[in-house]
Amino acid sequence: MTARRLRPYFLSHPIAVLTNSPLGKILTHLDMSGHLVKWTTELGEYDIQYEPRTAIKAQALADFLAETVLQENEDTWKVYVDGSSSKEGSGVGVVLISPAGKEVKLAVRLDFRASNNEAEYKAVLAGLRAARNVGATRVLIFSDSQLVAQQMKGMYDVKDEKLIEYAQEVDRVGEKFTEITFKQILREENEKADTLAKMAGTMGSWKTRDVVFQVELTPHTSSPAVEQEEKDWRTDIINYLKEGKLLDNPREARKLKTKCSRYVMVGEVLYRTSFAGPLLQCLSYQEADYVLREAHEGCCGNHLGAYALAKKVLLAGYCWPSVLHDAQELVTFFDSCQRHARLHHRPTAMMKAITAACPFDQWGMNIVGPFPIALAQKKF
Repeated sequence: MTARRLRPYFLSHPIAVLTNSPLGKILTHLDMSGHLVKWTTELGEYDIQYEPRTAIKAQALADFLAETVLQENEDTWKVYVDGSSSKEGSGVGVVLISPAGKEVKLAVRLDFRASNNEAEYKAVLAGLRAARNVGATRVLIFSDSQLVAQQMKGMYDVKDEKLIEYAQEVDRVGEKFTEITFKQILREENEKADTLAKMAGTMGSWKTRDVVFQVELTPHTSSPAVEQEEKDWRTDIINYLKEGKLLDNPREARKLKTKCSRYVMVGEVLYRTSFAGPLLQCLSYQEADYVLREAHEGCCGNHLGAYALAKKVLLAGYCWPSVLHDAQELVTFFDSCQRHARLHHRPTAMMKAITAACPFDQWGMNIVGPFPIALAQKKF
């Protein structure tokens, strides 16, 4: 099973199997039959060596645990955020700097009308979510907005209704971090994030390879909208994998338990295992619609058909239950695909076969004879 699942690694590297059982002798014995012959034939293409398992010393075990066990990263990540609102559009720029000094740039276009303060709050939310995705637990957020920085510190009161909802959303997302510190800086010190925000606010002609671009379709400021977004098809699976919660209906609980065997949690993100492939990130239906349209009509899209489009999304590493159905709906109702589709030359009605009453009469054929007797005593 391991050789089948990790076939590329088995073909690229020599494999050493440490075991106390004489597997090497068993698999090379001349009198073997049945499954052993199949297993030997299948494993014969790999460079596998069977070695006896020795006693593990305490220091070797300690070194192994020190190398493999992931230590909780308590280093502080620096997050520079900025929001921009203009007549051309609104955008958000985020620059994440790891403790090692590596930069991650993120630009988010706000596809709705947003004020400058709302864009600043959106930048803070985008920075927190990006930091959470990279596994940061302590963040230091730099912003050139005095209003947002002072409101997050508690120095200013939040009076605007929309900003109150944004502030509550920031508090909700910030609960998953060990420590969050807000610091106000000058605009000259936040030049990178400001440039990204202006790039995202334009129509997208500034795209570069080292910047991750996203599109935010809705403001998501009200609490019911947040709850509706969270309650998607992944909720029951995540609850079972993280807390072991099952549904009240025994039949549905049994189905859920069987389904969850194909899913795994990596941090806070749900993934689905694939056959002989990478883990597929599970998306909500709103995120899936954006990914599907980006693969179909985006910068790397080529207006594929439904099946090819669904396959392209799966190969890109994304998954949701109705990927093929959604791809069919997108291609069927997409205007450009219908205008430039191939013309169908099929008749409007089904063709019907007409049977003549006298088929030999219409071709002028008849039985003639007799002839001299041929082979098999035939005369006609």
